[in-house]
Amino acid sequence: MKHNLPPLESLKVFESAARHLSFSLAANELCISKGAVSYQIRKLEQGIDCALFKRSVRQVYLTDAGQKLLQTTRRLFDELGQTFEQLAPKSGDHDVYIGATTYVAMRWLSPRVGKFSEQNPDVSIVLQHSVNSEDFKLQDVDIAIRWCACHGTKDRSRLMEMPMSLYPVCSPKLLERLNIEHGENLLDRELLAMPPFDSIPLLCEDRPFDLWQEWYGKQSRPLSNPRRTIADSNVRTQAAIDGQGWTMADALMRSELESGSLVAPFGHRLEGYGYALVTAPGRYINKKVGDLTGWLMNQRDY
Repeated sequence: MKHNLPPLESLKVFESAARHLSFSLAANELCISKGAVSYQIRKLEQGIDCALFKRSVRQVYLTDAGQKLLQTTRRLFDELGQTFEQLAPKSGDHDVYIGATTYVAMRWLSPRVGKFSEQNPDVSIVLQHSVNSEDFKLQDVDIAIRWCACHGTKDRSRLMEMPMSLYPVCSPKLLERLNIEHGENLLDRELLAMPPFDSIPLLCEDRPFDLWQEWYGKQSRPLSNPRRTIADSNVRTQAAIDGQGWTMADALMRSELESGSLVAPFGHRLEGYGYALVTAPGRYINKKVGDLTGWLMNQRDY
């Protein structure tokens, strides 16, 4: 029998957005862009010729039809999850696949996985480093650690958050070359937009929003510093050490600060971002994955 149903991907996006009443939170949970959430919702509404959300400037609300569809999708997703759990092998006989960038793997994940493996030699762990690639699919790994906005939320797919302050760092040699003195007193962030700071390139990732401007916080005065995009966090860190510009640091860059290869002369910190331990919505978590996940959640210090 042929079923005239909308795509499952659209229903997944709808369920997340309806549960959170937020397209942004749904995007964070599903590790997609806010635009992709809007597209899937719009496609679903067009397919059924019915509005599911009432949209305002800062909030979305469910229509009566949206409320009804949410009840149905949540019930069906729960039943599907229970069925897959019953069908999945209980022995946990496959490897544990973790998605993480090389930056996170080297600085946080690898030492913890090493300790876990010492106590659990029967668990085979495979790291996949393409977590920021356009081809990466969360469904291809058991768990992943991704940089994202942190809201203090936790559910079945966002297992843990590790919020970290963000702040600019650079090589002390770069400051010396520009005759900028850096002592114990932290500098005001407004100096980044003034000579000679404004000539120093800002090293950044290819993101749809300007993290540097968000840190600076002066929307009426855009930062004029030249930008240089470097996708790999480790390469970006090394570029800063080599004196190529400022990079945004977090707590995982502590060793470079302690060694003095990088300095953090500004006092202002940007909050609201960090890393999250996530899994695909509805994914079956076997015993080995559950054991490793529980271990990591108890080793969140950094």
